[in-house]
Amino acid sequence: MKKYLFLALIICSYLSHAQERITPVNAQNKQLKINRLKYGETEYLVYLTDTNFNRIGNSEIWKRKTSKAMFHGKEAVKFDFIRYHKDSLLIHTVNYCDLETLAPIYHVAQVYGKGVVAYNFEGAQMKPADTVAHNGALKRVPVNLTIPVISWEQDMETYPLLPITKVGQKFNIAFFDPNEQSPSYHTYEVYAKEDLTIGQGIKAKCWILKIDYGKGNYALFWLHENDLEVLKMKEYFNGKYRFKVKLY
Repeated sequence: MKKYLFLALIICSYLSHAQERITPVNAQNKQLKINRLKYGETEYLVYLTDTNFNRIGNSEIWKRKTSKAMFHGKEAVKFDFIRYHKDSLLIHTVNYCDLETLAPIYHVAQVYGKGVVAYNFEGAQMKPADTVAHNGALKRVPVNLTIPVISWEQDMETYPLLPITKVGQKFNIAFFDPNEQSPSYHTYEVYAKEDLTIGQGIKAKCWILKIDYGKGNYALFWLHENDLEVLKMKEYFNGKYRFKVKLY
């Protein structure tokens, strides 16, 4: 009897650990379904609300374009992001990434009225690009990339490449922002599956992907069931909500 009880405990322990298993996702282990990368343009309305969901501040329009392009004689993926604020161009960011892994190759961001920052990704380091005039990043030291990172700025294009199959899945994604001092993994969970209303009488079945920032802060992403395109984001941070809604 004790033998069977012991075996049952082992099985339960195994199943418990299996349910808690987290899949690492980076630019090397081939977990991303790169063949699903969608080329073209999308637009999002981005706005803030208070806890009563009254809009505060000014809304922004984010234009995002994904295309193939040549970079230093090699075909790459080009992510082109433009942010408009108060009807004016605010930030224009361009990332070039490896065509097969999305590993970053080059990053440049023009913040209008403030200047430009640009980096090269060489080997296991992110280095300020010394060939870019007036590069504000030149004062920074190189960052050692101890894990194969993916640019956090292209998160909206990366989520559709995740191997999502069921609620409860967890992914540790090696997202990295150029402003960070070191890379790390960030945990996302397939939190739920529900219908999202996207128009009068129109609903889309979506997976909900969640990241917990800690201290009650979080973000939810609604990914369309068919192609995992991000249709909506709801983020709570320090007493305010931020929404991103895909424009059609």
